[in-house]
Amino acid sequence: MIKHSKKALAALLVLGLTAAACSDDKKDATTTTAASTDSTTAGTDSAPTTEAAADPLGTPKAAAGETLKVGYMWSGVSASVDNTSDQQAAGASTSWINEYMGGIGTDGRKLELVECAASDAATAAACGSTMVESGVQVVLFNVIGDVEPWATPVLAAGIPIFAYSSAHATLVAAKGKAFTMTNPVAGIAYFPAGLALKVSAKKTAIVVIDVPGATGPAKALGPMVFGQLKAGEVTVIPISPTAPDHASAIQTALQDSPDVVSIIGNPAFCSLTIRALRDADYKGAIGMISNCVDPDMLKQLSNGELKDIYVSYAGGEDPANADYATFVNLIAKYSPETDPHGTATGAFVVLEAFRRFMADYTGDYSAASLTTVFLTHAAVDQPTVAGGKLLCDGTALAILPIACTANYVIGQLDDKGMPVSFSGA
Repeated sequence: MIKHSKKALAALLVLGLTAAACSDDKKDATTTTAASTDSTTAGTDSAPTTEAAADPLGTPKAAAGETLKVGYMWSGVSASVDNTSDQQAAGASTSWINEYMGGIGTDGRKLELVECAASDAATAAACGSTMVESGVQVVLFNVIGDVEPWATPVLAAGIPIFAYSSAHATLVAAKGKAFTMTNPVAGIAYFPAGLALKVSAKKTAIVVIDVPGATGPAKALGPMVFGQLKAGEVTVIPISPTAPDHASAIQTALQDSPDVVSIIGNPAFCSLTIRALRDADYKGAIGMISNCVDPDMLKQLSNGELKDIYVSYAGGEDPANADYATFVNLIAKYSPETDPHGTATGAFVVLEAFRRFMADYTGDYSAASLTTVFLTHAAVDQPTVAGGKLLCDGTALAILPIACTANYVIGQLDDKGMPVSFSGA
């Protein structure tokens, strides 16, 4: 287990900036979408098949109980940010839970999402009021930039927050009320160290986009985790996000002969680093966080530059994984226009994790009771991660008590940038 330290906790308090630092989106406050204050129930686009054997989702089991309203925050749509796939996947997952999994709890409550889109700080603050006033007893979210404005009033009202993957300072400070279903610090420290152990590396270089929310945690957590896991030496190499070329910085880094180079940044940043490594004919192992990958990056590096690169995923996308296969099938049924990768997967994971924690629940659905369930429930299977478990009592990841798991998934890419192998970590 990793021991707490003031330095590590300070790093985690700025880690909430990392998601923004590693995103390729640039927010424009003048083009945001106003927050929605309407309660919405996920649609049911088609009736269940009458032949269960022919239905890839199995035998339908409809929710028959009362309606359970649950808050769902997402980032909305603007001229520069479009996370529509998050909303679509959340709606599709809700329909599947209601039509195939018997709803929520032992009394089969029908899940209804109270959605609110927070495109900037102002709409996020309005969403906080919406969540409190709507009477929801828990708020879920997948990915969103502005957490503090809405999370602060929600937590103050005693409403627990269920996140896909977040170490935002507001949530870190709310131990016992906030819970994250994946390891949000895996890509910063655990993945580079795990990759170093995998290839028996003596030296690792972590190349990180030089913004406080990324460089600070990498410098604080990297050496700590490498030391704890006995993963060899590690050097953190910050590179400016505005650097037009990474060749000089990479050439300097390679003078130390690292066996592994692990990259933390957005797609544009990671592309420059990978190109510099390939141009330098680097022969060691290369790793990167999944935030590095987007369609534009795959087009830019389509000549084999991505072959054999390792990628850390907070949640799995292995086609052979039963949970992920279910997600692909429910998307095909309820939201065929949605790409079942990346952001969309996170929506499924957080909703299915919530359902699993509540599957054997028999009490009232107050915020206090739900919080107790999350804190005291035995471990449940982690959606999309083979062998992974979720335990939200604060012991899963000592350095980050709001994390319900230390697990993550490692994928390896082919020459087109598509993952061809997965393993749990």
